Amino acid sequence: METLTVAPPRPVITPAPVLRPWRTAYLTGFSVWAVMTVLHLAVSVVAWLPRLTEQTPDLWSIALAWNSWDAGHYVRIAEEGYHIGPGFPAFFPLYPLLIRGFDVILPGGPLISALIVANLAAWGALVLLHRLADHEFGPRVAQRATWYLAAFPMGFYLFIGYNESLFLLLALGVLYAGRRGHWWLAGALGALSSATRLFGVLLMLPLAVEYLRQIGWRPRAVRADVLGIAMVPLGVIAYSVYCLVDLGSPLAFSNAQDQWGRQYTIPGGAWLTAIDQGLGHRLQHPATLGAILDAGTALIAVVLLILCVTGRFKFRRDQVYLVAQGAITLFLLLSTEVGGRSMQSAARYSMEAVAIFLVLARMGAHQLVDRVVMTIGIGLHAVFLVVFMSGTFLVA
Repeated sequence: METLTVAPPRPVITPAPVLRPWRTAYLTGFSVWAVMTVLHLAVSVVAWLPRLTEQTPDLWSIALAWNSWDAGHYVRIAEEGYHIGPGFPAFFPLYPLLIRGFDVILPGGPLISALIVANLAAWGALVLLHRLADHEFGPRVAQRATWYLAAFPMGFYLFIGYNESLFLLLALGVLYAGRRGHWWLAGALGALSSATRLFGVLLMLPLAVEYLRQIGWRPRAVRADVLGIAMVPLGVIAYSVYCLVDLGSPLAFSNAQDQWGRQYTIPGGAWLTAIDQGLGHRLQHPATLGAILDAGTALIAVVLLILCVTGRFKFRRDQVYLVAQGAITLFLLLSTEVGGRSMQSAARYSMEAVAIFLVLARMGAHQLVDRVVMTIGIGLHAVFLVVFMSGTFLVA
C-alpha cells in the first residue's frame, strides 16, 4: 500500500519589515507627485486660454513655458558648457551634467531631459521626506509633510526645469543618512549636494551636530567615520578645480555671482532691505509684490522654525540637527541680497528648511489647520505657476 506524502505548504513570502516603510514612502511620494503633475498640466492649459486663438497648447509648448528663467540657463549650459557668458558659472554643474546625460539616452532634447531629471528628483525628495518624517514623528506626520511640501506656494519649482528638487533630494538624503549613522553615505550625498549648489556645504553643520549627539557630545569618542562629514565640500572643490582648468580661475563661480548682483549683508540685513524696497513703491508695483512675497515667506518660515524649539510642537532634544539645518538655511536667506531685489528667490529657497514642514505637519493633526494649509497652499501654488509661465519676474 502506497504511502501518500503531503508536501509541506509553501511559506508565504512577505516584505521584510525594513522594506515596508520604504514601500509606503515610494507609493505616497508617487501619489503626491502624480496629483501635483495633473494639477500643473491643468493649470498650464488654463493659463494658455488667452492664447488659444494663436496656438493650441501641447506638451512641447508647456515644457517651454515651464523652462523659463534659470531653467533656460541650465539647458544652455548642458548644451554648450560654461563659455557662453560671464554669469553662467554661478550655476553649479551637477544638474546640467544630468540633463546632458539623460539627453544622450532619451528623445526630446535637453529641454525634456531637464523636466525628467527634475521630476525624478522631485519624486525622490518626496519619498525621502516621508521616510525622514516617519522616522522622527510617525506615519501620519510623514504623510502630511509630503503633501505640504508639494503644495507649498513655490512648490512648483520642484517639478520644472530647476535644480530645486535635485538639491532637496540630496539634502534630505544627507540628513536621513546621518540620522541613521551612515556617515560615509551622508558625506557622499553631501558632496553631490555641494556640486549642485554652493549652500550644500552648509549641511556640514547639522551633520556635525547629529554626529556629536550620537557619540554623547564626547570629542574623545570620535571615530574614523567622522571623515564622512569632511566629504561634503568635495563637490564644490571639484567644481573649483574645473573652473581653474577650464575657466582660468578657481573662484569663477564666485566671481560670476557678481554678474547677478549677489552680495551678503549683516544678519537680517537683506530682510530689512526687502521691507524697505517694498515700502518704496505702490502696492501693485512688481517690486513691492516681490518684496512682500520674499520677505513674508521668510518671516513665516522663521516663525515655524521658532515653533520647533518652543511651545507644544517643539522637537525633542535628539532632533536638534533638524533645527540646525533650518536655522542655517534661513540665516543665509535673511542675509543675502540679489541685484535690485533684496532676498530675490527667498520664497522658493525657504523650501530647503526641512524642519518647517515637519512642525507644520505636526500642527496639521488638527483638521482645520490641515485644511487651511492645503487650501491656501494649493491656491497660491496654482496662481504663482501661472505668474511664472507668464514670464513675470515676480516669482523668479
